[in-house]
Amino acid sequence: MKAADPPRAGIYTRISLAALGDTTKVDDQERICRDLAGRLGWEVVDVYCDHSKSAWQKNRKRKQWDRMLGDVDTGRINAIVVYHGDRLVRRPQDLSKLLDLADNKGVKLASPTGTYDLDKNRLELWIRAAFAEEESQRTSERRQDQYKRWRREGRTRPGGRGGRAYGFATDGINQIPAEVVIVQEAARRVLGGEATLAIARDLTARGHTVPTGGPFTHGALRKMLARPRYAGLMPDGVHPGAWQAILERETWEAVRAVLDAKAAGFGYTTNARKYLLSGIARCGACGSPLMIKTENRPGKTAGYRCIKPGCRKVQRSMALLDEYVITRTIARLGHEANPPPRPVTAATAGEFRALAMQRAEAEALAADPAKGGHLPLLLRRIESIDRRLAQLRELAAGDAQARLRGTHTSITREEFDALTLAARRALVAACFTVTVLPASKRGPGFNTEDVRLGMP
Repeated sequence: MKAADPPRAGIYTRISLAALGDTTKVDDQERICRDLAGRLGWEVVDVYCDHSKSAWQKNRKRKQWDRMLGDVDTGRINAIVVYHGDRLVRRPQDLSKLLDLADNKGVKLASPTGTYDLDKNRLELWIRAAFAEEESQRTSERRQDQYKRWRREGRTRPGGRGGRAYGFATDGINQIPAEVVIVQEAARRVLGGEATLAIARDLTARGHTVPTGGPFTHGALRKMLARPRYAGLMPDGVHPGAWQAILERETWEAVRAVLDAKAAGFGYTTNARKYLLSGIARCGACGSPLMIKTENRPGKTAGYRCIKPGCRKVQRSMALLDEYVITRTIARLGHEANPPPRPVTAATAGEFRALAMQRAEAEALAADPAKGGHLPLLLRRIESIDRRLAQLRELAAGDAQARLRGTHTSITREEFDALTLAARRALVAACFTVTVLPASKRGPGFNTEDVRLGMP
């Protein structure tokens, strides 16, 4: 490089969500660094920005930092401008990498606090990096102590993208009434048989957004309603939090059970179904769900069929199968023997809490041999608790089906047809499992004996 050539500088900016004190945003850091480079007469070649990245965590990758080191190594840049030294390195290991690459290349480092030569000012840089690492460690320890204190007080980080959980202010304690109403509405609709995707789309269409400002999605709504926070519980689902519950414990457990159910009849699928029985009716030969087969030929109607390779033994008219299943569903809902919904009792909710606490205690003993727990016995105890919890959640799922049937007792055909497709699908599956056998007779017609309607 000729003596008259100005240093070729790269500007490095970083912020880790203001967790370490300085809240100067990356765009402000770049502006300050550009002004400094101009005063020094340095040419700015590139800008390297690591947004929301910690510089002291060992497992945290900084892509722009790595790219800048590569440019130092190849000689593309021979100067670095940074808002403050702790934006660049907070661990001696990182400084070591930078110094190794800059060795004998005359690389300079500048910040508003001063200008350094990476060949001549190494002792001062090592001291600064050591102090930065020590400060980061103390900050981390204080933060961990704070979290432990919060747990003892029944508090936790508000969490969630956007800095808070939906329904709660940023302190994680105070509630936002308008969002609380939405959480309760979504829970009622899930227990009423609607698909989470349909609910999410409706909320988005009405102008509601998640804390980040984005639309509601199927996945976001499922995760939201499954959080123990909404039942007033800590993340372990056992200990009470310091905030008021948005949902009653038994309601939350029932919602969780419904969301966890894999039966297509609940309508909780990630894609929007367009037909009443697609994914609900199953092939009597192989057990696979029947899918719709469209017909483009004139005079031909769509039908359900098994699409599993090696089987494909079942195919039925959509219109005839739908009509038969709808008629039977309405008949069951109008039958006097149709049982009313049995809500989850307070005793059941209490058993949920007791079992969850017992499981946490057993896990703690199993994880710490010094406490004297007998590991095989503890593991068997945990398995036993898990089996009972699964039974309770299965009961809660059954209660959700019973609640759905009870809501539509004595429904008429006109009322059934007026329901949304998601609600009709959920109602059918709450009443029956639908199995379609291979046709017992060849030729036209629809034989009801080839359709088996069982209890869900």
